[in-house]
Amino acid sequence: MKRLLAIIGVGLLVGMYVLTFILSLTDHSKTGSMLMASLYATVVIPILLYAFMLVYKWTHPKNEEIPKISAETSEIDTLIFDIGNVLAKYDWKKLLKELGYDEKTGTAVAKAVFLSKEWAEADRGTLSEEELLQTFISNAPSYEKEIRETFDAVGKTISTYPYTKDWLSYLKKRGYKIYILSNFAKPVYDRCINELDFLNLVDGGYMSWQIHYIKPEPEIYQKLITDFKIIPQKAVFIDDLMDNVAEARALGFHAVHFTGKKNAVRQLLDFGVK
Repeated sequence: MKRLLAIIGVGLLVGMYVLTFILSLTDHSKTGSMLMASLYATVVIPILLYAFMLVYKWTHPKNEEIPKISAETSEIDTLIFDIGNVLAKYDWKKLLKELGYDEKTGTAVAKAVFLSKEWAEADRGTLSEEELLQTFISNAPSYEKEIRETFDAVGKTISTYPYTKDWLSYLKKRGYKIYILSNFAKPVYDRCINELDFLNLVDGGYMSWQIHYIKPEPEIYQKLITDFKIIPQKAVFIDDLMDNVAEARALGFHAVHFTGKKNAVRQLLDFGVK
């Protein structure tokens, strides 16, 4: 495109100067005007061509070549992500504010639901939704209405980070296998599934409710390793909780304690992931 435009531009200018020269030989009255037009075009045509190329560049973005890793020589070929506060924000405090509870009510609901020992069982997936709800209500019977309302809206505790899809897409294009391993309750999953559309970018993995183990129990890591034929020494595990990171390291994984994407990218570089 650049060459074609340059040839057209040069051709126009040469043609105008040749015509000016011919007119001057014939002592034509338009010679002066043609000379001025040629000089004007010498300035204007390059500017117009440059502007056209800029517009073309903006409307036809170049697909950057992303170098792929070598499956044979790369020391790391697999990345395992937690979801909550890594790929998606988990924020139950925001939900309680949105529901408009006063401080006393919000505190009571939080203790009955999100801060209760039963919440871990929600992640484990061993209780039915109704059993789970009744357990939360039994923690604060006088707040049954608010607990039911909170339970129905629990999917709103999850919101995907703006960087998630681009980050996973880039790593996939590089050739890394991507898995998830996350403590996640089925009622939350069922109510936020549309917010988790980045899951179509991963190669597999488990949420705790699916297999009834929760991190940092070693069984949940072992099942991931076995079912997806993962070599821990060639994988990096990424989680925001240090206990989960420590267990992954004990099982032979490289691991990153996630405190933010920028810091995670910097730590991944230490393992040759870029």
